[in-house]
Amino acid sequence: WCASLRPSYQGWALYVSPFMLAGTAWSLSQIHTVAMSPAAEGLGWFFLPLTMHFGWTTAATLVNLNGSIASHPEVSDSTVIAAGHSSAFLATALGVGVTLAQASPAYALTIAWALSACANGMAKRLANETNLRDSLQTGATVQKNLCWAGAAACAASALYVSVV
Repeated sequence: WCASLRPSYQGWALYVSPFMLAGTAWSLSQIHTVAMSPAAEGLGWFFLPLTMHFGWTTAATLVNLNGSIASHPEVSDSTVIAAGHSSAFLATALGVGVTLAQASPAYALTIAWALSACANGMAKRLANETNLRDSLQTGATVQKNLCWAGAAACAASALYVSVV
């Protein structure tokens, strides 16, 4: 993945990095599935770093994909906004879904951390940007709120699987 993240890439090559990250996340998901299986009962803590890396690469894939979409000058504001909102929904769905399906609070908490970081970054950007077009201002505000809500949902799912 690191070799595929190049500022000089243009056009379709901008999407190499997100796809490489997605491949990494998928590979780690396979390890995570085995780690959370009944055959590995009691060994889950040994796989904690891989579970966290699985969560991080999941979130990084979505952030990187959004960056690739937003870097095209011909892409409309509405497309950038739709991609961002969709990514927040997808990250939340994956965080909650994987956590509930595999009883993995570490994955949910990693996604919650990533969504919180995105929301916090969006809040800082909104506070510092004074020349945003109205559509981007509104989209960024909604995006920030979606990220906070997604982080809360992921944290709630982590708490749920921890006590049930």
